[in-house]
Formats: sequence, structure tokens, C-alpha cells
Amino acid sequence: TNISKEPVLIESAKPSCGCTVPKWTVEPILPGKTGTISATYSANQVGKPMKTVYVKVKGVDQEKELFLTGTVEN
Repeated sequence: TNISKEPVLIESAKPSCGCTVPKWTVEPILPGKTGTISATYSANQVGKPMKTVYVKVKGVDQEKELFLTGTVEN
């Protein structure tokens, strides 16, 4: 949710590897409104993967990191 007084634009969401595909709200997120970032993971190995999505917001120099964890079972 955008808690600022200005629209927020997510410029990009880059995955840490090719097995993760992020999608995000591409239009500006108006004050008080909510945008989303989702990611799918191609689970080809059993285990507990930990993936990262690097999010770039317009006007903010430092990227934010989103950590994705889960469990892949047989």
C-alpha cells in the first residue's frame, strides 16, 4: 500500500535466477492504493529453495530485496 502523498512506480523486479519469474503492478500506485509483486518458481529439485527478487522503485536509489522461501516435495 502506498502510504506516501505521491504516486509510486515500480520500475523493475529482477529475479536472482532464471527459474524465478516476477510480475508487478506496472501503472503508478496512487496514494492509499495497493500494488502487487508476485513471483513463480520453476521447482525442478526437491528441497527448500530461497530466491530473491530485487525491486527498483522510481526515485529511490537502493533496490529492495524480497526473499522467497518454500518447500519442494516429491
